[in-house]
Amino acid sequence: MAFELTELLRFSTEDANDLIEGEMETTLRKVKEHTKCTDWRKVNSAVLTKLTKAQLVECLNEAVIAVGLGQESLEDAVADYGGLLENQVRLQARVINRDEELLKCKNEQLEAIQSTVKSELKSYSEVTKKGLEERAITAQQVKMAVKTAVKEDDRSRNVMMFGVPETAAEDLESKAAEVFEQLEEKPKVVECHRVGVQKEGASRPVKVTLSSSDTVGRILSKSRQLRTTDRFSHVFISKDLTIEERNARKKLVLELKQKRENEPGLYHFIRNGALFSRLHAGS
Repeated sequence: MAFELTELLRFSTEDANDLIEGEMETTLRKVKEHTKCTDWRKVNSAVLTKLTKAQLVECLNEAVIAVGLGQESLEDAVADYGGLLENQVRLQARVINRDEELLKCKNEQLEAIQSTVKSELKSYSEVTKKGLEERAITAQQVKMAVKTAVKEDDRSRNVMMFGVPETAAEDLESKAAEVFEQLEEKPKVVECHRVGVQKEGASRPVKVTLSSSDTVGRILSKSRQLRTTDRFSHVFISKDLTIEERNARKKLVLELKQKRENEPGLYHFIRNGALFSRLHAGS
């Protein structure tokens, strides 16, 4: 708006100046004609006294007209500037009113948001109060899950040996090491002990804990080689199963026995927790 005011005043002033300059040129032309001077700067009192009265009146009249028209143009420019200034004041008043309305609207929105937040906090507080017991149960479940995960991680470093003869005052680590040597493995044994209730005439399984689960994987993959040895053909190595896994394994073994009795023409075997059957090699 300030730019528009300045431009309008400049344009009006330029119009007035152009008008004054045009009238002054007309006046100077008259003076040059009457005085025979080509340069108005050479016009002085001595030159003007040589003009007739009629010539002087004509030049003076032209000068008065130029000044009058210039004054009118300047007055018009000032009037236009004043009107535009009034418009600017009105527009600024509208802007102020609009800002006040926006501020009022923002305050109303802020109050609505505060009310919503208070309501949500109240609801959250009620839900939190009611859910204390549920969270306690969840925390217990989390503890159990962590405990189970830790057990599973520990179990992944174990192998179970079946068929290792049990004797009094035996050195289990040495017996386990001999079995591993048949598989060309020399793992670091962390712990070694028998599990289960001791029964006369039976050898309990041996649980061996190794330093890493990778070593367990290698030993399990080679465990079938024991079948071809003279000394440990009766020894069987498996991973450390949970109770659920052992029950599922027993069920699969029973099914395997039934398959072998009912379908002797096929080769039946267990792999990755499932029972499979196929033709014998060379059939």
